[in-house]
Amino acid sequence: MKTKILSLLYVVVLTTIAAVIAYESWGNAIGYSHTANKITEKLHMEDNLKNSGKKILEKITFSWYDGYTQGVNELQDLKQQNEKYDKNAYRFIKAFFGVVLLSLLLYVIGRKRALLAGMISVSIIALIAGWFSPILEITAYQDIPLLGNTIFQYESKSIITALYKIFDKQQYVIAAIILLFTIITPIIKTIILLSISFREKLHLSTKSITMLSSIGKWSMLDVFVVAIVVTYFSMKSAGQTDANLQIGVYFFSIYVILSMICTYIVSFKAIKQ
Repeated sequence: MKTKILSLLYVVVLTTIAAVIAYESWGNAIGYSHTANKITEKLHMEDNLKNSGKKILEKITFSWYDGYTQGVNELQDLKQQNEKYDKNAYRFIKAFFGVVLLSLLLYVIGRKRALLAGMISVSIIALIAGWFSPILEITAYQDIPLLGNTIFQYESKSIITALYKIFDKQQYVIAAIILLFTIITPIIKTIILLSISFREKLHLSTKSITMLSSIGKWSMLDVFVVAIVVTYFSMKSAGQTDANLQIGVYFFSIYVILSMICTYIVSFKAIKQ
């Protein structure tokens, strides 16, 4: 009884730590997207035209009117805040990766079912964070004479928001592929892994293990489908475009790798028995 309580406590503590770190990383990534949107608004063509007028007016009045300087200072503050959010998001990603390595190390040392359950729990947190965290940011811009760097479009997409937008555009085949391989398949795989890990003997789960092995063969398709999402939205943007990967890709990749390791452990134990 004492062992079961300690095992449950370990899983709860590990899951809580992973969830807090993932939440902080997600929060900073969302903050980064919001400030990036504000920067985009300030660098839009209409705002650039207004700023050009303010700059001329400030020169004519010998800085008595300082609307242009205030705008520049606000923009610099937003950029600093934006960089801070970005750095913090990636710091928490590194911390999450540290939790993943710790859970792996503890399993290698102890090789207990509770330690395996802890790894699966961390993979669930990584999967959820991978769904809702931004995976791609797209900035369409152009340098216009007199106006300078002008941004026409900024978008930040997570798997969930990308799925919704693709479905809204009636690209049903692409939406179905993304839904199947990034949401439905991982959920089924995780449920099977959890059901096996909490059973007393793995040989009682022969059918589940067979199903898990079958799903495992398609594991790398998860990453491939995320690559489709990234490529799809990159191709849809017009003009000079910067497309950058964001933390959602790392969370989802951590889930894929961790779930593959857990599947291998479960299958290996079943073969041994």
